Amino acid sequence: DEDRADQIAKCGACGYAGAGRDPVREVVHGTDGPHAVIATSLYQNLPEMRKKVLAFADGRQEAAFFAWYLEDSYRDILSRNLILKVAQRLNPHTQEGLSLRDLATGLRDLFRERQVFPPATSDLELRRDAWLRPYREFLTDEPRISLEGVGLVRWSLKWPDWFRIPEVLTNPPWSLTKQEAHDLVFILLDTMMADRAVEVRTERGISLSWNDLNLQASQMRFRIGDPKGKKGVRSWDGKTGKRARFLAKLLMRLKNGVSEQEAIRQAVEALRSIWETLRQCDEAAASNDRLLLSVDDARRLNPDWWRLHLIPDDGVIWQCDTCGRLYAVSVRGVCPRHRCPGTFKEVRVTDLEPNHYRLLYKEDLPGSLRVEEHTAQLDKEKAREFQREFRQGKIHVLSCSTTFELGVDLGDLDTIFLRNVPPEAFNYAQRVGRAGRRSGYPGFAITYCRRGPHDLYHFSEPQRMLSGMVRPPTLSLRNEKIIIRHISAVALSHFFRTYPERFKTVEELFKDLEHPSGVADFKAFLHEHQAELEKSLRAIVPSEMTDQVGLADGIWIENVTGKDSRFSLAEIEVSSDYRNVKALEETEARAGDYDSAKWARARAKTIAKEDVLSFLSRKAVIPKYGFPVDVVELDTQRTQKNQEAFEVLLQRDLSIAISEFAPTSKLVANKKVWTSYGLKKVAEKEWPRKFYKRCVRHNLFLQWGPGQPEPATPCGCRLAISQYVVPRFGFVTDRDRPKEPKSRTARVFTTRPYFAGSLGPDPGTITLPSSSSLITMKRASPGLMAVLCEGRRGAGFYICAQCGAGFRKRERTHKTPYGQDCPGMLKQVSLGHEFVTDVLQMQFHPESQRDMEPVWFAYSLAYALAEGAAEVLEVPSNDLNATLQLENRTFKHFKEVLEVPSNDLNATVAHTEQYHVPPVILYDKVPGGAGLVARLEGEEVLKACLEAALKRVGGNCGCDESTSCYGCLRSYRNQFAHQHLQRGPVKRYLERLLSKWP
Repeated sequence: DEDRADQIAKCGACGYAGAGRDPVREVVHGTDGPHAVIATSLYQNLPEMRKKVLAFADGRQEAAFFAWYLEDSYRDILSRNLILKVAQRLNPHTQEGLSLRDLATGLRDLFRERQVFPPATSDLELRRDAWLRPYREFLTDEPRISLEGVGLVRWSLKWPDWFRIPEVLTNPPWSLTKQEAHDLVFILLDTMMADRAVEVRTERGISLSWNDLNLQASQMRFRIGDPKGKKGVRSWDGKTGKRARFLAKLLMRLKNGVSEQEAIRQAVEALRSIWETLRQCDEAAASNDRLLLSVDDARRLNPDWWRLHLIPDDGVIWQCDTCGRLYAVSVRGVCPRHRCPGTFKEVRVTDLEPNHYRLLYKEDLPGSLRVEEHTAQLDKEKAREFQREFRQGKIHVLSCSTTFELGVDLGDLDTIFLRNVPPEAFNYAQRVGRAGRRSGYPGFAITYCRRGPHDLYHFSEPQRMLSGMVRPPTLSLRNEKIIIRHISAVALSHFFRTYPERFKTVEELFKDLEHPSGVADFKAFLHEHQAELEKSLRAIVPSEMTDQVGLADGIWIENVTGKDSRFSLAEIEVSSDYRNVKALEETEARAGDYDSAKWARARAKTIAKEDVLSFLSRKAVIPKYGFPVDVVELDTQRTQKNQEAFEVLLQRDLSIAISEFAPTSKLVANKKVWTSYGLKKVAEKEWPRKFYKRCVRHNLFLQWGPGQPEPATPCGCRLAISQYVVPRFGFVTDRDRPKEPKSRTARVFTTRPYFAGSLGPDPGTITLPSSSSLITMKRASPGLMAVLCEGRRGAGFYICAQCGAGFRKRERTHKTPYGQDCPGMLKQVSLGHEFVTDVLQMQFHPESQRDMEPVWFAYSLAYALAEGAAEVLEVPSNDLNATLQLENRTFKHFKEVLEVPSNDLNATVAHTEQYHVPPVILYDKVPGGAGLVARLEGEEVLKACLEAALKRVGGNCGCDESTSCYGCLRSYRNQFAHQHLQRGPVKRYLERLLSKWP
């Protein structure tokens, strides 16, 4: 799997293979499981008429996935709860246990009795769901928290009359009793169930397929011998399989001195003999009644023979002393779990440790839990609908991002669940302030602190967040891109007042979508009314920005209507989309593919009939919530038949989109998984391209445009030349409908920022503190930042220049996003974004750090400072970022000091007394700047940042000084440096620095 390319196949010590997954697992704190436990407990204990919880997360994907995860996990909890109720009701009437048919019948009656489904649900729907739930429990993906896994029930086999015990098990070397032999065969057949080799059988009139069960694994079947690569077939008697390994483990317990190799040989022989006995026994029965059902040349289990039994509270079960799993059957105390060396011990159910899920399954739960997402990923109408239904109590948990912080009165809401510590006290006050707004019902807020730098800091000092002390915000009105977007809005409002008919649909705005004239008409209107408009614009544009945005010389018209303006690019893109689908309609109709032609016709109509305000906002021509700057979209190719696409609006700033929307990336929105297929291609427009080279050893980044000479490499290393494209028109999915989630989508790609150079005149230098030159600082000024996404392990992406389709590896053939064969060539490139923002260059002057190379010391210091600055400025840590600036003089200095070639620098620089640390670059992540780093020029503010940085690396996180963790320096965005970051040298340097501060 490409998503697991960096994982190992098995443990080097014990050989455990983990069912194909990496046996080395990261300890992850604060995942969705604990959050679901908290939310479920809150919902369960709220009064019947006030069962509403507002769950906040800072990230859209966090909120979107949790909406699906919580509802799905509660559905499984409720299913197990109801299955247990059915078993408790029916168990006194049977001695042999309950079949799947018994459970389905009992569930159908319980559904009606407890009104689990809406009154309009048909009897057929009830019966079908009543079959689906027992099957999902029988074949569970979650054995640890299943009814059997928590010790409430056990599954058994009703042995057919024609079954006989395989003689091989009662004879030497096994010499098992008849009961042990029965139990052993059951355990072996149970491994088939765990491997999903089970047929799906229901009552007449109920259609249920394997895909309907929505399980993680595919349906399998078993046979003797090597399946020879046959898909969906496994070997019953494979030497490395879990059955052979279990029998070998058992034999070595039974017979001391038996080698593992000999035990496996005898285990394989025994397995073949057991299979042959089962096959012969089944020949005495009708084909549909057999224990093993024939499927092609293999077999699957017949689920009709399985039975469910309640385990009484004083019942005895078995628990492994190594893996802790619970089992109802034991053969000589050997744990059947693959590769587990543990031994069973007998325990009573009443003596088991308390288990959250066991308690939930036994209690009376509310019949349903509806959870929905409320983020900026939703279309505004869908978001409004969810907000209304949450207020009415039809939605029980609303999983939201920052969209619910301001301006929303949710009426009788009592409970707030913060799934992480908010960025600042203002956010906390706004979020918890959504509850308790009616007299007589106090608000309740619970905050889950994750093991990240921000959350750990506030967990150790909660009073800072709880006190609600909020500093007056600092607002910069000098962001040129945001100002131009407001100018566009003002100018367009005048245009639409004069021509109201062009404010209806996209088609009427541009008149002819194949040959649009919207921008040209708008430009002519601006020239005609220039004096009147400039008078209005001077009233809203800061006076110090009038020259910069072109109000003094009329250049502002070119800014809002020129070929690179947002409006012009939007016109080119929508015209290209329209012409492409119209051409597709004609091509497919001529080829006789009328379904595709019909899709293209519907797509063209959807493009033409979109309302103007939605279009201009979506394309960032005019301002919208959050004032995104370089915003792009993951185009979901909306049509009337694909209603899901109308309910989401997937937009991101380009610096984030190049990883989150990169080809093959998946994201969750409105409980669906959307997959990016490629870069959005616009006819007659090329993506901006740049060449670049970078040195990993020296953190050097150089870039140049097509036709420009390649710059020299100051570090002297031989560097490969790569290329990146800027996907300025965004990304696109294919025509397939979105999938249902099954697990959290992996964040496969990361980005890395590079400082590409200063812009404008030298802003001047200051030293801080003023009485001593501890830090030399170049004042905040515009700088060019380049953000790159280089794919998996730097392998880039293979992008088709003709259609935009993108892949992680070179494909021999491919299709366009519209599903047609494409003759275009794939070219290996990275994805990039360039933006101008405020940068602050800080030169520190530490003495020699003999235990750490200067580049990685500078990085460690930079990330500590960025986190400290975010705390002091009370902004989210992802509003600031840090990198280094390595210039020619840096390498020259190193070379002169060491008198060695520059490519030997890394190995020896830490051993010189002259320790030159590269300048640290702090910058605003908002293109155009947000005025944040400029505030660090104040002496008191900078000192407070250094103190906060020292606290960050002070040791409260618990990691060793020679390394780092997510509690001090590490984050998702600096993964490239994780193995080099050390908090100890930074801690000692900051202590010395602050001790010298006046």
